[in-house]
Amino acid sequence: MKHMIQSVTSIALLILLISDVTAALPPAFEGRKLYISHCLLCHGIDGKGNGPLAKKMQIKAKDLTAAILSRSDSALQQIITGEARDTVSDRPGHGQISEDMPKWGNVFSLDQINALIAYLRFLSTSRHTLTGDPELGFRVYRKYCSICHGKEGDGKGTMTNLIGIKPIDHTNPHKTDKLTNEDLARSIIDGKGRFMPAWRDILTKREIDGLVSYIRLLYQVWGKLEAGGLVIVLRSPTMETNVEITRSLLRDTSCKSEENLSEKGKARAIRIGKQFKSRGVPIEHVLTSPHCLAKETATFAFGQAEPVEYLISGENLAEDQAELYTSQLEEKIGSFSGKGNLIIVTHESNISTLSFQFFEEGNFLVLMPIGENEYEEVGTYKLTD
Repeated sequence: MKHMIQSVTSIALLILLISDVTAALPPAFEGRKLYISHCLLCHGIDGKGNGPLAKKMQIKAKDLTAAILSRSDSALQQIITGEARDTVSDRPGHGQISEDMPKWGNVFSLDQINALIAYLRFLSTSRHTLTGDPELGFRVYRKYCSICHGKEGDGKGTMTNLIGIKPIDHTNPHKTDKLTNEDLARSIIDGKGRFMPAWRDILTKREIDGLVSYIRLLYQVWGKLEAGGLVIVLRSPTMETNVEITRSLLRDTSCKSEENLSEKGKARAIRIGKQFKSRGVPIEHVLTSPHCLAKETATFAFGQAEPVEYLISGENLAEDQAELYTSQLEEKIGSFSGKGNLIIVTHESNISTLSFQFFEEGNFLVLMPIGENEYEEVGTYKLTD
């Protein structure tokens, strides 16, 4: 077994030498480093507001694990930068922000703020403690684990294609949260299945504890979608905005056939649906643009689709008609309430109106309804290929 591990490791190192080894660091991992260096003194190691400096200076630091649960990413960005100093909840007298809270807008970049928010999300939702050093775990993961599990932990390492294996996706909380720290450590020590080797005689206990802690920080936004009650907006390309992509996904661009998706379009839709299903995201209802690409994509992805007129592309609409449809869409989003999530499949022009930013193909927008035609943006996230 030890010789097999050494052989796999040798192949891994060779591949790393000839490939691009740069990969985005996990946001929660990066955010933890920022939290320790800038926030821990007041908010404490567990985020509950009991840091040593807060006690020494008699500062009432916020319990972050409770304060951020109902807040969107955009609201938290404003709080951290100092743009929103009045309340944590937008309700007067509720969740006042301490005047002792520094304004970090001139210290952190937007990427750093988002990374910090990702770590705060982890602190407030994770059932598992970090028992080891994630930075040590990061180095061990990149050296030994990424060849199979991928540099980003998504289970898409180079070896998956070479020997036909399907490692666990460590970014998927639907799969990893049900495993205790002891379960993860045992899999590393003793191995699992046909291809997961035992690292008992290779890694130290400290390295294994670090690995487990690093894996915990690989989680992504999908965990938040498991609770339901959110609105997920997916982009569907159209001939007006992306002729090449639209043509590749349709076998009949006129949309006059009974079935218009190409084989590529069907495969793409099925992949989208599998990503939500594999992560345990409950889907309550699916609304789509009447355009055949949006409607049939939703049907193949989620098994349901209700076309509504106000989701058509606003590119060529008269201004008053576009404003009416936008109002109807915002009312639908703001008033949504359900145990599952609402899926909306529409076009880039409509999504940019909702989020005031360019929306790239392959991303999805998550919104939190707050009543009537009001909602807050939770964030924009990327589907895997």
